[in-house]
Amino acid sequence: MRTSFFWGIALFLLLLASCNDSGKVYNDKFPFLDSLGITITDQLLLGDTLTLPDVYCGDPNQKMSDLKGLKLNPDQYETLVIPAGVKFADAMSNWLLLGVRDVGNDITLAAYYQCNNGGYCLDLMTYDKQGKMLDAINAREQHLIWRIHLDDASNDTVFTLDGHFTFNDKRLTLHRVMGRATMDFYNDLKGQPVWQQGWDQDYIINDKGHFVLQGQHVVMEKGEVDQYAALDFKSWDMLVCSLHDPSIMDTWNDYTELVNSTYDPDYEYNPFPWDVIQLYNMNPQRFLHWMAAHRNAGNRLLPCFKMPTHHRPALLEEIARIEDPDARQWLTTLVNSWDDKPLTKHL
Repeated sequence: MRTSFFWGIALFLLLLASCNDSGKVYNDKFPFLDSLGITITDQLLLGDTLTLPDVYCGDPNQKMSDLKGLKLNPDQYETLVIPAGVKFADAMSNWLLLGVRDVGNDITLAAYYQCNNGGYCLDLMTYDKQGKMLDAINAREQHLIWRIHLDDASNDTVFTLDGHFTFNDKRLTLHRVMGRATMDFYNDLKGQPVWQQGWDQDYIINDKGHFVLQGQHVVMEKGEVDQYAALDFKSWDMLVCSLHDPSIMDTWNDYTELVNSTYDPDYEYNPFPWDVIQLYNMNPQRFLHWMAAHRNAGNRLLPCFKMPTHHRPALLEEIARIEDPDARQWLTTLVNSWDDKPLTKHL
């Protein structure tokens, strides 16, 4: 009888310990978050897979309160997000901390869900042990149904896009699947996609806490893939990159070989020059310094870089900030050599 009693007590204590583990506090690993009043428990630890919540915030029936995560207050937002700059600092009241992860070297990886009436973003940011932001990347529209013929409501052909991240120590991968399908009366997909293509986009987090893009590779194809459409989305994903690290430029430079081998020169819509300009906009000085340092035949980005006329004064101001007089002269001559004809209709 006494043996059964003691076994009962032991079982009770084991269950109690198990319950306490599920609510374990990890703030000793993330003291800068503790100083902001953010308590990290199991629920706010990033696992090995992160799928963006499948919510479009323009729908009044879907609310931020339905999503799992910690809503940032103004002080937390100002400390954790504002340092990433205007590309990220949007809609303060609509930011959720989805989770954090220790990636070594006293670097913390944090994932946020940014949502406003125009859509949503998944933002990944890195911090040092004092909470200083080191880098950030921004992944938009992880789940997307895009009507191909916007001017013809009777045409039910759509592109689909789906994606998620996986983490492994200092490595992370963006997994994507794109396809072409048809849509029913309720704007849901009907039947199987006509074709699909899946690709992985790999990164490492280096010792500076920067997201260093390693490249993309196709991992799956079904049906006869529209390579133009797939390349459009791949170049869009290439903009999910470090705000600071210059090695991203080398990856983009290599990527132009795939673009040039896929696009017909007579094809009227090539999104790549527009994406190159977006890469410039992320960090103009990083872009211009790389361009000036690669003034040879190996610079395959050069034919893809031409700003619209009304943006050139601001571009020349950025060039004027460069200290090297030879680099300034070369870049100024480049800009002055442009005509007003855009590289693509998209511009």
